[in-house]
Amino acid sequence: MYELGYVKKRKRRRIVLLVGGVSTVVVSTLSIVAFLGRYVGTFSVSLDTGNVGLTLSRQKAFTEPTSFLKVDSLPKFHEYTYRDFGFIGDEVIDNEESDLKIAATTLNDDGTYPSINFFKYTFYVKNVGDVPCRYNFSVNILESKPSTDGRYLDDTVRFMIYDNSIDNEHNKKVYAKRSAVPHKDKDGNVDYRSPISVREEESSEDYPFEGYAEMFTSSDVITNFSVDYFAVSEIRRYTLVYWLEGFSSDPTKTAPEGATIKLGVEINGYEI
Repeated sequence: MYELGYVKKRKRRRIVLLVGGVSTVVVSTLSIVAFLGRYVGTFSVSLDTGNVGLTLSRQKAFTEPTSFLKVDSLPKFHEYTYRDFGFIGDEVIDNEESDLKIAATTLNDDGTYPSINFFKYTFYVKNVGDVPCRYNFSVNILESKPSTDGRYLDDTVRFMIYDNSIDNEHNKKVYAKRSAVPHKDKDGNVDYRSPISVREEESSEDYPFEGYAEMFTSSDVITNFSVDYFAVSEIRRYTLVYWLEGFSSDPTKTAPEGATIKLGVEINGYEI
């Protein structure tokens, strides 16, 4: 996080990831996750004007640099589990060549997908300015609407981000809401991190324990981190993935049908 005094003194450029027709500068939406729901929406990335020289691309060669990236008509979601990402592989998920189709189940006769296991999107950020900069990356929960029985999706939503240099390092973290069922770590301390999927005591050979997710920063912020030095011509690759985890930390909290959640991602760049 930056102190307010610092922000006021620095000119900045904001990259906003948005969906669902939100077109304002200060409010943005990454996605609307609707479990067996109706309309999910579109996905896009836009870039505001400013003095920090950043640009976006879906390709690491930046043959088509742009200030706006878009994916139309996301299908509805159903529950998935983290274990199955292993069958796909990081090299496929965290890759500009793979798209939403790898996450789909079956194909309709009209070429559309009725529902998806997860959503993933890969893009690149490049410093095309004349001076180094730094930026802050924040993933926010902008809105969460319950199902008819009053339950929310934030108990089952998992957010995974690959944060890499241009090389295929596949550095990733998984985030989940603070668990309502804490456990004790190896030192006997109470730990409120949620299992990424199946709980350790309920794991099996078929469904192994995958470790614990990073906790959401707060009730409305999933994660917030900084890249303190972004050199001229430097490129960074991000792959954003989210799904509804079928193995919830609380077995009574399966994904509620009809509930929706809006996630907002902002990248704010600052002059050094």
